[in-house]
Amino acid sequence: SPFSPLQDEAGNSLSDEAIAAEADTFMFAGHDTTASALAWLLYNLARHPQHQQRCRQEVHELLRGRQADEIEWEDLSRLPFTTMCIKESLRLHPPVTAVSRRCSRDVTMRDGRVVPRGIICLLSIYGTHHNPDIWPEPEVEPL
Repeated sequence: SPFSPLQDEAGNSLSDEAIAAEADTFMFAGHDTTASALAWLLYNLARHPQHQQRCRQEVHELLRGRQADEIEWEDLSRLPFTTMCIKESLRLHPPVTAVSRRCSRDVTMRDGRVVPRGIICLLSIYGTHHNPDIWPEPEVEPL
């Protein structure tokens, strides 16, 4: 294999399948989800210019007297409205709408039904984010 020198953290050679899976994760799971999240955020802010202006003002206040390259990770906590807009955009338009997982143990639901160990469950992120039992007005876009 042309990729045989590649190794995992333990020093074991990676199979072509493992390398392909990592490349897929890097190229698609990382890139496409980020691009999708940013596109929806920009769309939502464009639909609500008053919120876009407030985010812009928050960033300008953070940058006051500083260069953009002087901003540290910790400074992001000083952007609460911008953070709220990002999170609301992700709730309304999650880049990954569902995930599947294999149950590692039996799970008893509130109504007594049992989801047996080993079964694959589909978890709807979009459904959870738009569930009126969790979000009183799930389609309201305060953004």
